[in-house]
Amino acid sequence: MEFTDLVKELGYNISFEAISEPRTKSVALRLIVNRSKDASDLLIFPHPDSKVTTFQIDFPNYITYSVVYDDYTVWNDEQIFEGESFRIYKKSTYLDYVQKEFKLQDKKVEHYSLACFEHHVDIISEHEPIITEISL
Repeated sequence: MEFTDLVKELGYNISFEAISEPRTKSVALRLIVNRSKDASDLLIFPHPDSKVTTFQIDFPNYITYSVVYDDYTVWNDEQIFEGESFRIYKKSTYLDYVQKEFKLQDKKVEHYSLACFEHHVDIISEHEPIITEISL
């Protein structure tokens, strides 16, 4: 599965489970998220009746990432992205800042984002993540 497949999905909620930096040969950043059409499933997970899918999202490399508690996120109408819960930004203030601050204007970098119901996770990377469905 590719991240763009998740971007195309509509009507799902995601919850932030974990983030780590394994620093292996193939994974520099790993995120674990849970996805469900019913947000209450995510609140009671793990529960035998909940319909939750868990994804491991591995980035081979990254430039920077940010995890912000949802109470502190602010909507910005100038930002342009595809997707709902899983997003790829075409234009964002975070991407502009990173490209300018780290002198990356000549590099092909992407702004990936996870709009979880209690967190907002942003990742700037030159590499598309590898998505794996896992069991917790």
